[in-house]
Amino acid sequence: MSDPGNATFTPTPVGDPVDQVRLQILDAIMSGQLRAGDRLPSELEAAQGFNVSRAAVREALASLAQIGLITTTPGRGGGSFVTEVDHAPVERNLTEAMQLLLRFNGISAREIADARRALEGTCAQLAADRRDAEHLVEMSTVLDAAMDDDLTDDSWLDLDIRFHRVVVRAANNRVLLAPLAALHRVAQPNLNHAIQPLLERAQINAQHRAIYDAIRASDPVSARGAVDAHVDYLEALYEQAGLFD
Repeated sequence: MSDPGNATFTPTPVGDPVDQVRLQILDAIMSGQLRAGDRLPSELEAAQGFNVSRAAVREALASLAQIGLITTTPGRGGGSFVTEVDHAPVERNLTEAMQLLLRFNGISAREIADARRALEGTCAQLAADRRDAEHLVEMSTVLDAAMDDDLTDDSWLDLDIRFHRVVVRAANNRVLLAPLAALHRVAQPNLNHAIQPLLERAQINAQHRAIYDAIRASDPVSARGAVDAHVDYLEALYEQAGLFD
């Protein structure tokens, strides 16, 4: 258990006081400043630190408890504690957290690109060693479907995300699966729509095919390299669209 005294909260102007409290606690949990089992400051201490009312703190804690990130125990010796979550609700919890951070620009396009390069590159590398025939069939099916020129933009982008999800599953690593599932569900669709007018379907399809070919060939080095090339292309589009500060 880490020292909860390391988690200091200060007023930050993000609008609604409840969201101010939720956002800073989420940041502390996601950054590791607060860990499973750590006790949060009391309502009074938090209200003073955030410079908000105790009612705002209470509402923020209730919403975090509802999505399973903290638990609250009433009575003497009780309080609010960071939850030790199991695998089942992790994706839902991270999705909720990412939605809140995106709402207040707490996650940038550059951070998303960095995360994809690191995590998806690792997944592709692992998938080259661990994929099974079913994974390869699903990837191939998605790639073939994406070649249809009559697809709407939304349908094609859905296939884009589906391909990446299969690659992640093929890595057979649940620790990597949860954050990437949240990333693909929330952050990636937002970015895809932001650069949609700039996207070249043939380029994306070819990049996906290169990732697939390397995984099928059990070539982890080429699989990671293919992901890097894909993210390089996307980063250039983010830059062109003005998404990088």
